[in-house]
Amino acid sequence: MRQFFLPAGLLLAVLFALLLPGAGIFLSDYSGLKILVFIIFLVSGYQTGSKGLSLGRQLLSLFLVAAAISLILSPLLGLFITKLISFSLPLAMGLIIISAVPPTLSSGIVITEVSGGNAVLALFLTVSLNLLGIFTMPFMLDFCLKAAGPVDIDQTALLLKMLFFVLLPFAIGKLTRNVSGKSKVSPNWSYVNSSCVILVVYTSLSTSKSAFSGLGLMEYATILLAVALLHLLLLAINHQAGKLLHLPAPDRKALLFVASQKTLPISVAVLANIQFDTGSAIIVCLLFHFFQLFVDSFLASSLQKKTA
Repeated sequence: MRQFFLPAGLLLAVLFALLLPGAGIFLSDYSGLKILVFIIFLVSGYQTGSKGLSLGRQLLSLFLVAAAISLILSPLLGLFITKLISFSLPLAMGLIIISAVPPTLSSGIVITEVSGGNAVLALFLTVSLNLLGIFTMPFMLDFCLKAAGPVDIDQTALLLKMLFFVLLPFAIGKLTRNVSGKSKVSPNWSYVNSSCVILVVYTSLSTSKSAFSGLGLMEYATILLAVALLHLLLLAINHQAGKLLHLPAPDRKALLFVASQKTLPISVAVLANIQFDTGSAIIVCLLFHFFQLFVDSFLASSLQKKTA
């Protein structure tokens, strides 16, 4: 049930944004997006435990490789694909932004666990890459967006917003968890997180409803090709990196899924803070999210059966 809640909710968010955008526009007008993003990372911090992270001598090299692939190489790949496919500027922005953000907050861990991978390592990589990504993302975005077209972002302003809307709530949530002394929290908190992500997408799409009708079937096919190419390249690179590092199979699966996935909430938060028409960029981010969930779930199931 939990694994289908977010994908089903995102589909409903798209439907309601097209048919009943009023509530989404209201939320956008009254800082609803920023409040929702704050709640997402507050809950994520509360859900994050800190036990079982002594992962051996390879941890540092593994983390550096994962960071290089996920936070530096990935946006460069996104930029390369936009040039290869000759994307319009709004679509190029969407692909570059989704390629520059850190890994997903929960699905990478869940899919790693389903595949029989090292869920503890997946948790460590997810948390550490998200924290590091706050600092790398403004600079990589500035470089790649300038290379894609006349888009200029205020790196300092974006960094400060990421610190306030991502790092601060995450730290508050983590501190609350530590003070409470709870070794485990209810899995139902994931529904709160997923609901906020669904509302974020609904709000974003409601304010850019015209973006859907503004794109033709061929453009949607091109977007799908671009997001597929980006994600499959990341999977192939991370798979090869796991082999080169001589990681055991469970650790390779953690690297494969976590460092190949990208988080939707931070993508939307970045789009909300760019002074540019980002209407159709959200569609690229959304399609990438659906594609990675579909492909990685299928791949994890296949790996689990092979292991068994």
